[in-house]
Amino acid sequence: MTAPEAENRQKLLRAVKKEVKQIMEEAVTRKFVHEESSSITSLCGAVEACLLHGLRKRALGLFKLSSTTALLQKLSKSCEPAAIVLKSLNNVENNYEANR
Repeated sequence: MTAPEAENRQKLLRAVKKEVKQIMEEAVTRKFVHEESSSITSLCGAVEACLLHGLRKRALGLFKLSSTTALLQKLSKSCEPAAIVLKSLNNVENNYEANR
C-alpha cells in the first residue's frame, strides 16, 4: 500500500469514527436516535465512501472481536432491535460470501 493510499484509508476511517462518536453523543443527550437523523445519514455516507474505496470488513466480521458478535447473539434472544441487527449482519455476511 502506497503512502497516499494509506493516508486516504486513515482519513476514511477517521470520518467513520467521527460519525459514530456523533451518534453516540446524540444518543446520550436525547436518549434516542431516529433512523432519519442527519447523524445516521452522515454515518451511511462515511461507510459508503469506505466501501467505494475498497475498504472491507475484517475476517471476524463488522466487529473487531468475535466476542462482540457472541454478545449480540445473546442479546438478540431478549432484545428485538439486537435481533434485527443480527439478522442484517448475517444477511450482509451471506451476500458477501456469495459474491466472493
